[in-house]
Amino acid sequence: MSILETKIVDICAVPKAEPDKVVMVIADHLGWEASEEGDHLLMLQEKINTYITFYESGEVFDSLPSAHGKRPVIRIIGKFQLSSEAETFIDSATAVLRNAGIELEFVLKEASGA
Repeated sequence: MSILETKIVDICAVPKAEPDKVVMVIADHLGWEASEEGDHLLMLQEKINTYITFYESGEVFDSLPSAHGKRPVIRIIGKFQLSSEAETFIDSATAVLRNAGIELEFVLKEASGA
């Protein structure tokens, strides 16, 4: 699963390290080249909307009963550093979602040494 599948929730869990949160992960392996940035942002927006619906509809609780009473977090794990346009988008989406009681964060996946 990945950002390409905009209607699917990639990962949903209550991590042992964060037992007060239900973390819904978006796996984003795409780069931020200028020629593809608009499409990438649109996919990311659609994917985030899928996660919001998953949480707000209560489907998250059907899939993961231990999510009850936990703070919702949408965590984007990206393979590449955000572009400035993508940073602006994430900042805006974070503010909007905060007002809805959902946390949004971007985490840059560290490259493993080979």
